Amino acid sequence: MTVLVVGGGITGLATALDLGRAGIPTVLAEASDRLGGKVATERIGPFLVELGPDSFLATRPAAVTFARELGLGEELIGVVEPRTVYIRRDGRLVPMPAGLGLVLPTRVGPFVGTPLFSLAEKARMSLDLVLPRVASPDDESVGRFLRRRLGRPLVDRLAGPLVGGIYGTSIDDLSLDAVVPQLRAAEREHRSLLLAGLADGRRMRAAQKAARTAPSPPSTPLGIFASLRGGLGELVVTAVRAVEATGSVEIRLGLAVRSLTPVGAGFVAGLSDGTSLRVDGVVVATTGPAAARLVEPFAPDAAGAVAAIPHGSSSVVTLAWRRDRIPPIPIGHGVLVPASEGLPISACTISSQKWPGRAPDDTVLVRAFLPDEPVAGRTETELAALARSALAATLGIGTEPEFVRVSSYPATMPRYTVGHLARVAQAEAALERWPAVVLAGCPYHGVGLPDCIAGGRAAAARVIEHVATGIALSA
Repeated sequence: MTVLVVGGGITGLATALDLGRAGIPTVLAEASDRLGGKVATERIGPFLVELGPDSFLATRPAAVTFARELGLGEELIGVVEPRTVYIRRDGRLVPMPAGLGLVLPTRVGPFVGTPLFSLAEKARMSLDLVLPRVASPDDESVGRFLRRRLGRPLVDRLAGPLVGGIYGTSIDDLSLDAVVPQLRAAEREHRSLLLAGLADGRRMRAAQKAARTAPSPPSTPLGIFASLRGGLGELVVTAVRAVEATGSVEIRLGLAVRSLTPVGAGFVAGLSDGTSLRVDGVVVATTGPAAARLVEPFAPDAAGAVAAIPHGSSSVVTLAWRRDRIPPIPIGHGVLVPASEGLPISACTISSQKWPGRAPDDTVLVRAFLPDEPVAGRTETELAALARSALAATLGIGTEPEFVRVSSYPATMPRYTVGHLARVAQAEAALERWPAVVLAGCPYHGVGLPDCIAGGRAAAARVIEHVATGIALSA
């Protein structure tokens, strides 16, 4: 029996590794000339440059577990102190309030004292303490939900850049149930979001105190975000080696899967080199549009639901300067830029101050994030110019950089808009009659590395079960 994994991003690699370790002959087909998808690290002189994501949530264990299983446990690192993040407001940089959880304050003092909001705006937020809970089961946008409870300024100035920036789209389009279901749970349990945030803060502080006073204190925690000492590209390189070491997986680069045709209990895959491959199971770990094209001939309802998941574009522009050639920059990890500021970037990360070993001490390494709208149709030169103008306005850096590196991802970023979970459920239900096909990857159950890795491993488990059932039936 043979399994085909379509797509060699981190999801496909996680899938192929588990299939290979189970001894199942597997073909991993990747249309491009490299593996890892958006995860890539590049050395430019003394600089370590992340071309895609630079970290993952350590609080979701799948990525940390995967890294440790690959022997990278000692390479895991947390961010550098201080962890200050700024928000641009009316051209000024305002520190994000300390003790902020998921857009909710976990401590009263810092939020009351922040200049990010006026007294009138804070008074409007405090109405959340007396507003009734809304028991509607229908999905709605994150922006609408938070605006109703806490007012427009928090949405525009804080929640929008924090949450919307991750997905590269407006918070008024994002699904509450798919993106931040814990907010609905907080309202259901505590009625008030502010009370829920303070309760979370008390729990976190109690847990930290218990950990400090434990007879055998745990190892130093990674914190909320983690990366690898040599960049996230290490995860890809090491995973590829592990996949190859299984001896059961054939990796084929530059090979696109053009079609899937049901044959008996399996499929025949039409490949871009003109050949075909008979397989007993398929994991489709591609973008949503590519997945929809593959399943449309035999599962049009599933294809329609997947095709309805919008995908946008984004770009990351990385620049470096000699520290003595630029004005002093804020000490911290970076700046969130609300759309109301009118700049083409949604955020910038000061990588040289966020992670150890990314740049020499006498230099500054910055990543600027350009969301969908300013990216469309732009050349790399134009994107670099947009980023430089925005950084001049935000950080005061107007001098020529040591280098500029642009990495763009056109139409590959899924948007979890209102109704997303219903679309995914529809697609999965429509594929139930085709148990040999499994959809996996960031279009469905989470866009972060932990979600993609967990999804890939879950897909492998389903295929292994399917293959085992087929073997048992044929015995």
